[in-house]
Amino acid sequence: MNIICSRDILNEAVTPALYAISTKNTVQALDGFLLIADKDSGILTICGYDLEKGIKVTVSGEGIQIIDGGKININAVRFSSVIRNLPEGNVSIETDDNFSVTIKSNKSEFTIHGMDPESYPLMPELKGEKSFKISRKILKNMIVSTLFSVAANSSRASLNGALFEIKDNRMNVVSTDGNRLSLRRSFEGLTSNSPNPPEPSEESGSPYETNISDENEKSEGFELSFIIPGKSLAELLKLIGDEEEPAEIELTRKHVIVSVDNIIYFSRLIESEFLDYRRAIKTDPRLTVVIDAKSFADSVERAAVLTEDRQRTQLRLSFKKEDVNIENKDNAGILQIKSESSIGKVFDECSIEMDGEDLEIGFNHRFLSDALKAIRGEEKILLKLESPTKSLVILPYNGDNKDIEKTMDTENSKFLYLVLPVRLPASKD
Repeated sequence: MNIICSRDILNEAVTPALYAISTKNTVQALDGFLLIADKDSGILTICGYDLEKGIKVTVSGEGIQIIDGGKININAVRFSSVIRNLPEGNVSIETDDNFSVTIKSNKSEFTIHGMDPESYPLMPELKGEKSFKISRKILKNMIVSTLFSVAANSSRASLNGALFEIKDNRMNVVSTDGNRLSLRRSFEGLTSNSPNPPEPSEESGSPYETNISDENEKSEGFELSFIIPGKSLAELLKLIGDEEEPAEIELTRKHVIVSVDNIIYFSRLIESEFLDYRRAIKTDPRLTVVIDAKSFADSVERAAVLTEDRQRTQLRLSFKKEDVNIENKDNAGILQIKSESSIGKVFDECSIEMDGEDLEIGFNHRFLSDALKAIRGEEKILLKLESPTKSLVILPYNGDNKDIEKTMDTENSKFLYLVLPVRLPASKD
């Protein structure tokens, strides 16, 4: 292999590919990039892979010249470090029959011992059977808003990822770790690229159902369901950016493939059945509350200041009707937030509108705070509570509806967060 490429272009290609390299590899070949130079097409492909997820970045055009084609497996961290530290200008990369790699730029020269490219594990076929497109910005926001509640290492495999559901031009992303649940919905920006497929057979083992609409039409009748590991989603976030341009998502029986510009990201799917989350979010509320989202989030943060461990801080939330309603507001109430530790104690208060009975309930600070941080751009939110031992449900608030109870739409709201309560010790007050 013998190529000449701009250092900046090469560095831009190497950086994202590095996200697929695991520091815990037991196979030496996986510590490397697989570089493939195709002289006929004029394309250089840089591959990173750890058997669970991988990235392919392609470089072509005026910024690269392929003199001799070929391929090499080269240590990813060392190669990335060399390219990053080279002077500006063109870089030449040449390999010999002993897998030695010589990298030159101006007066700088490095020689790195590479590996036989045939030792690189075979990567999956990156041609999906079903595909659709969605705005990168929407996709990123949905992942960011749900990733925090993916389980880290649950014995139930499906909880270690986020469920993606697509039906009738709507996409749901759902995650839960058993202590909280996050759900985000998108009602726009979703199109199908796939023709109507044959009916799946029992032997196919397909983890998703299909009913695809005509190519490039909005995806009415288009149904998919699949689970992407949380670790893979965390890496994907580094690649997709905030642009409105679409990312193309393809699915094989065992992998998801996401294409953004000249980057192809792929990951194994979790082949397991997700829990019936719709049953979990059905409640018979005893109390419905409207509250300013920022005031609530700020109060929750202040309540954990005087604690040794903010992650495990228990908060006591007391929802009370106002005894004296000076402004004569309908459903006026107060939310009192308290926490106590060996360092001291905190008391904070928020004004609320409430429909229902007074109620006191406890929450882990981190679980409640994470949910409130994920609700960005909302002025007011709705809280649904059933009892001190049942989950809190957080939903968007439709200010046009004066009857706050009727705005609790768990099936069509753009987000829903559920947080399990904790048992509180007896109050000392």
